[in-house]
Amino acid sequence: MKTKMRKNQEFRNFKMGIAYFLVVALILFIGMIVLLSAPGTLKQVNFAQWSTISDSINLIIGLPIAFAGAYVAISIASRAADIAARQQTQENHVYYEGLHEQLIDNYYGITQAANRLVSASNRFEEAFYSSLRKETSDKYSVINFIDDEHKISYIQDMLVANKHGVTDTLETLHADIKNHIQQLIEAIELAFKYSSVNETWNVSVQDPSKQNLLVKACTEGYFTGRFADSESTYNWLHDAKTVVMERLDLQEVSQSISEESNHPLLPFCFYISELNEFKKQSKKTFGSWSPEVLLAGYFLMTHYCQQQSSAVYFNSGALFLVDLITNLPTSEHIKLAFSKRQLQTETFAGNDTSISEEQSLYQQAQSAYEQLDNDNKKLFSMLAENIQLNHYSPQISKTKSLLEKLLNNHQPNQHIPVLHIKLELLSDTDNSDEDYREQKPL
Repeated sequence: MKTKMRKNQEFRNFKMGIAYFLVVALILFIGMIVLLSAPGTLKQVNFAQWSTISDSINLIIGLPIAFAGAYVAISIASRAADIAARQQTQENHVYYEGLHEQLIDNYYGITQAANRLVSASNRFEEAFYSSLRKETSDKYSVINFIDDEHKISYIQDMLVANKHGVTDTLETLHADIKNHIQQLIEAIELAFKYSSVNETWNVSVQDPSKQNLLVKACTEGYFTGRFADSESTYNWLHDAKTVVMERLDLQEVSQSISEESNHPLLPFCFYISELNEFKKQSKKTFGSWSPEVLLAGYFLMTHYCQQQSSAVYFNSGALFLVDLITNLPTSEHIKLAFSKRQLQTETFAGNDTSISEEQSLYQQAQSAYEQLDNDNKKLFSMLAENIQLNHYSPQISKTKSLLEKLLNNHQPNQHIPVLHIKLELLSDTDNSDEDYREQKPL
């Protein structure tokens, strides 16, 4: 677009030059006619002088005609260039509109998969509590347990006896949850096959205003894991996907070989009771948040607590889930990512544009946007405004404030309510070759 503006200015200068030349030629022609029309002038001109005068008149008359022809040719060429520029602009619009649709489809797929997982976890929670209320309604007016051991024993008896069909129901719902976890991982992998998704995601996660709770919790020593060493902006996402799939496999093994005294669903049911008790106690302190988001995180991923006993685990899956949703790019990030791609395209085409490699990716994208012409800025702003992802997963987004407060108000060696998990069927094993502790069934 800058080249087009420069060419148009040169063409306008050329037209102005022709106009000035025609005026000068007209003045010279009129001056020569006036000079020849003076009394006695024709008698003083000999034959050789007439030849010179004739050549001068031909030159004065011929040059404007030649320049007029050149003007017509250049005008046609300029119009052709304008048409080509408009066509290029249209093609540019169609190209980025295609990227726009690609982003909407893929990011929407991720958010919907995450929402379906949270909804499936909510159904698990509701099924357990409805059975628990039904079981205790005839005996107690209020569900009240002496301590955790009493609670664990009571829930274990319910599951083993399959009272009111609770175990059959929960096992069906748990299978559905595992299916939704696989769908979430597949949605992430499918989305990040596209360069446009990677570009917009990387700009978003490098925004200085963004905060990654999973990496923060790992670097501050709340649990062991690989996320602290991630230099790339999306390595933590890749590592999390790997751990999630490993946990799914371990759950299958745990269910098949676990002792009868430890029902595989017991940890999840016990965690549900803790979530609901914590929400009742801390409603005024932490405001609105969704227990099913933390429950979904527990189904997704847990890590061994670094500063706690080996029986305590950390709900790293809840941090992963909120990071995944809250790090989705905003319209501003998408606009900047489009700008960086456009500027790189112009650089490859030989235009005099550049981005400092010393800057962060986010700063590079900002610099690229500032270097673009107004047409591209308007185009990218218009397309980006139509991508609004922050309202797709309100439950998950709201829960992030709770997790931020929990991490900010506690030290790594302190027990963090809800995030530290007391009961877990999967335990750790020492492995000096890994920088994290793998989990295996008891």
